[in-house]
Formats: sequence, structure tokens, C-alpha cells
Amino acid sequence: MLAIVSPPFAILLAILLTIVMGAMSVYIVFTHQERQEEIDSWVDYSFSRETLRRAFFYYRWIGVSMIVVYVMFTVSCLLLQAEGYAIFSDGRGPVTAGPIATSFFTIDLMLRGGLFDFMQHFDLRVTHLLLNRKLPWFVWYSFVFRMFYGLTLIRLLFSLAWVMAKVRVMRQRQNDSAAQLRLFD
Repeated sequence: MLAIVSPPFAILLAILLTIVMGAMSVYIVFTHQERQEEIDSWVDYSFSRETLRRAFFYYRWIGVSMIVVYVMFTVSCLLLQAEGYAIFSDGRGPVTAGPIATSFFTIDLMLRGGLFDFMQHFDLRVTHLLLNRKLPWFVWYSFVFRMFYGLTLIRLLFSLAWVMAKVRVMRQRQNDSAAQLRLFD
């Protein structure tokens, strides 16, 4: 008889989180331009507090999703270690890490994703922990996390800067038109 062995919960969580990060990245990359155009039209045609509230609701949604993915990735790493997987290394060999060190490892990956190769090029790190390169599946899992943060953060920052610039232009136009009306009074 062939016995079916189910994978450990930690592996299932990592697979699920990888799928979620991939789906969210695709969603953000391919629908963000549409949302950006919608936000632009809100600012152009109905500049108000409600417009800004709706625009920032979208940015808040992206920010909250980034925080949730950060927490889930950190928990996933802790569960993988609890299952006995040596996912971290210190350069000399496999090591285990507690919740704080794992959190800093996740922050390190976030910064490497958001700043792309700046940290890699200058060999900057937040923690002593490294990826255990002997587990290629964990390297890929970390890569998906890093790219999720890179894509999402870059999209978020450029979009937010664009909207803030448009808001500033709209306020300047309102101030200029108010000043012109006072001249005619």
C-alpha cells in the first residue's frame, strides 16, 4: 500500500504565501496604472477632502497588505525552523534564529527588495543571518518575498509622489485663482 504523506503545515503556509505574494504582485502591477489614472482624474476634476480620502484609502490598502505579508513571512520562517528546516546561515553553517532575529532578517529582505541592489552592492545588512543556500526552495521563497516588496514599494512611492505633486499643483491653482478674484473685487 502506498501511504500518502501530507507536507508539514509550515511548507503549506510557505507555498500559500508564495502564491498570494505572486498574485498580489501581478494584481498591483497590472491594475495599478488603472487605479493611478482614476486617482489622477479624482484630483483633476474634484479636488476635495473626499478625493484625498479615497486616494489615500488605496495607498493604505497597499501598505496594510505589505505589513500583513511581512508578518506572515516572519511567522512562516519561524514555523519552518520549528519543523526542523535550517533556513538560515551565518556564513559558516546553519543557524537557528528567534523571533527578533527572524524579524530583522525579514526587514533585511524588505530593504534589499525596496532598494534593489544598493544594499547588495555595498554589502550592507541589518542582521547577521543569511539565506541557507543549501535549501534552494527557501532561496526562491525569499526571492518572491523580496520582489513582492520591491515591486510594491516602488509602485507605491512613485504613485504617492505623483499624487502629492498633483495635489500641490491643484492647491497652487486654487490659490492663484483666489488671488485673481480678490484683484477684481
